[in-house]
Amino acid sequence: MEKLIKGRKYNTDTAKFVGVVGEQQNLYIKRTGEFFLYFVDKKIVPLSFDKAQKLVKEKLDKDTYNQLFNKTGTEFISIEIDSKVVQYARKEAVKRNIRLNALCEEAIKKYLIQNGVKF
Repeated sequence: MEKLIKGRKYNTDTAKFVGVVGEQQNLYIKRTGEFFLYFVDKKIVPLSFDKAQKLVKEKLDKDTYNQLFNKTGTEFISIEIDSKVVQYARKEAVKRNIRLNALCEEAIKKYLIQNGVKF
């Protein structure tokens, strides 16, 4: 089932099924990392990351929780960035003798720390 909610598409056919979390409630995760509940009466409800994490912890097994929320190591992501920004980022990475992904990770961490996220 596919539904557009606040300009975002939710599709049970393309999202990954995570598990059954209640009577007639299935939890899905989109490739973007967004979670949503699908109810058998054809209702879809988007979930915040925190609500999904709590739901998985309470309703599903420990392995599923660890796969989704206790990730370690590195992870591959694909993002689109304005080409001018990429050009400047490449120049900066070369100047500092680091890889582009390291520069991007550094920038994201700096942003998150400035906004109160603790690692």
